[in-house]
Amino acid sequence: MGKVDYCSHTVELPVGAHPACTFFSDLNNLLKLMPEQIINWQSTEDTCSFDIKGMTHIDLKRTEVIPGKLVRIGSGPENPLELELKGYFEKLSDTRCSARIELTAELSPMLKLMVSGPLQNLVNIMAERLVLSLES
Repeated sequence: MGKVDYCSHTVELPVGAHPACTFFSDLNNLLKLMPEQIINWQSTEDTCSFDIKGMTHIDLKRTEVIPGKLVRIGSGPENPLELELKGYFEKLSDTRCSARIELTAELSPMLKLMVSGPLQNLVNIMAERLVLSLES
């Protein structure tokens, strides 16, 4: 097993860093950022769980928030994989910020071969949908 990082491209958001960080830190909002393969979604402000169609169940909990800068979301007690999802926010102006999403996973070499493409795609989709969610 080894740690593998997947990092989205940096996106520019039409809101300041504090509102963007607050949106991302409420795990109820993560569903808006997820691809279509996510089913059986359940969430609170601090936790979420879901199934990836045809793959596995994921259980996450918010572990740290640095307002306007960072949100850390880690594996919950029922997670089959050790995961950490991080949202990084940087102020560009009072009404704009940049954001980047990073996923760190503890993967075996075989699992890494199977899921690297989908996990990279996931963080990119999440970043793109973050822009769309905050535009409306």
